[in-house]
Amino acid sequence: MNNHQLELIEEKYGKLIHKIGHWISGDEAISSHDDNTQDIWIAAMEAIRGYEKKENLPFEDFWGTPGFDKYIKTCLWNVKNSKGSRITKRFGITRNTVEIMGNEEVLQMEDPTQSPESQAFVEELHNILNEQQKTIVMSVLDDPSTLKESGKININMLSKKLGLSWNEISIQVKDLGRKLSNEL
Repeated sequence: MNNHQLELIEEKYGKLIHKIGHWISGDEAISSHDDNTQDIWIAAMEAIRGYEKKENLPFEDFWGTPGFDKYIKTCLWNVKNSKGSRITKRFGITRNTVEIMGNEEVLQMEDPTQSPESQAFVEELHNILNEQQKTIVMSVLDDPSTLKESGKININMLSKKLGLSWNEISIQVKDLGRKLSNEL
């Protein structure tokens, strides 16, 4: 890969590479953005070599074709998925947590240090959410058992708790996810 090819890749796919690098973990302690981005750049270089072999064409002949565009994007996202799954296996979501079964006193403990950031976040949410969404957020905050182990909202449980249909809750949760830029 020469400097000209590198510049072309940076110009067309640079933002995507950095975005994917951040999405791999989003947590510097687990996996830094620089490391992730470097791994993705290596995958981009390997994708170019692989496509050259696969199509038996030089870079200049396949650059800008829809086939190469799909191929390189697939390679980049596959790096995210494979690296992300390895991180997930090593650092489970329940790491550094306390099992509440058999430790009911943990539920009774109060946290006197509610951060101003979380208060501001909740206040900010009230400006963008409709009444049903506010009710859903408050229900989840009041009863964390409405969350599945994966961290997603248990729509069935929430619909029974709030006396609304599954479909109504599902629509509101999807809209909440869109507003919060998160998959709930």
